[in-house]
Amino acid sequence: MTRELSNPEQYSNLWNNESEFLESHGIYSQLSKMTPAGKVLEFGCGVGNGTRHLSADREVLSLDSNSQLIEKARNITNESVIIHQCDFFDLIEEDKGVIAEFKPQVIVGWFIGGCGIDIFKYTQEEPDVVTKSKLYREKIEDIIVSPDVCLESVDNIHLVSRGALAAGFSEAEIFTETKKDYDTYVFEKIGFEVVEVKNIDWPRDGSEFQYGQAHNPNFVDGIAVPAITSIVAKRVK
Repeated sequence: MTRELSNPEQYSNLWNNESEFLESHGIYSQLSKMTPAGKVLEFGCGVGNGTRHLSADREVLSLDSNSQLIEKARNITNESVIIHQCDFFDLIEEDKGVIAEFKPQVIVGWFIGGCGIDIFKYTQEEPDVVTKSKLYREKIEDIIVSPDVCLESVDNIHLVSRGALAAGFSEAEIFTETKKDYDTYVFEKIGFEVVEVKNIDWPRDGSEFQYGQAHNPNFVDGIAVPAITSIVAKRVK
């Protein structure tokens, strides 16, 4: 069963294995240390590994639509973590109320993804199967910065994605290009700007999770290095 064909239950099992793989390499621990201090609104609890690390020294409200993932996450997180089931693409008044009552200071969106059924449902305008996952992530990033989610209480947003970097570029060059991209298409419109970009090794060897690789013209005739990219944006207006 591939992710592209998965339903929510099948995806929860696929992601459980991948999340445990990332956890075994200390990825969530590293990312939680990169997350600014404050009350965290987490988009996607997954199986709870990231949630557990975030909640070690923070209050956390985690949102997810997958009931199987939510059950797994509740089994490994403490009672202080609030996990709320909702549809990111159709937040009802109850969902908005839960967010407003929590008054988040930081929004986290790590490894944004979903089962094949959801990805295909919300990216019908994109014919390329490989590109659908990227578009799905971008649509959820737009929801994260929407007025119903990114409230006045929010000072920082922490996004984390997986991809590939062109070998040979300096950290300064990567920061400049990433900042330009995310400020232009995600953050400037809400008065935020990227203040930190960090890349850590993405352990692909041994992983059985299937990732789509959208074409990137920057890597033509070049070497692409797998990486996990952490992007922190701060409110400036």
